[in-house]
Amino acid sequence: MNRQHLLNIGIALLILLFTYTAISKIIDQYRFVFQMKLSPFFLVKSFAPLWGWFIPLTEILIVIGLCFEKTQKLTLYLSLGLLLAFEIYIVGMLMTGLKLPCACGGVIAFMSWKVHVLFNAFFITINTIAIALSKSESRQSS
Repeated sequence: MNRQHLLNIGIALLILLFTYTAISKIIDQYRFVFQMKLSPFFLVKSFAPLWGWFIPLTEILIVIGLCFEKTQKLTLYLSLGLLLAFEIYIVGMLMTGLKLPCACGGVIAFMSWKVHVLFNAFFITINTIAIALSKSESRQSS
């Protein structure tokens, strides 16, 4: 399998992830915001209604950006930033020891916090590999 195929697979996985999570958050937006209001973290709790729209809209913009070759590299960095922010939040939730539900949408919401860390780490790895592959692809085409 060549580098371009691996890059396309990584991008496709990220598109699936962000499409699924954005749609499930929008469909169940009330629950998403309500659960963020339960967060022990001031910035999450205080701005939950804002995050309730900002996060899924950002995920949709990431999906759109990943669909176009011209914007893929920048969007890969943006998606990595979002995934890292989620990972920091998840680790923070684990460290609190609270048994609060995850505010994520769909079946992802049913994961334990520990499984969520691993799930997110998997996509951080996919994203990082895609960035490395996109760099090598752009060097080869120059």
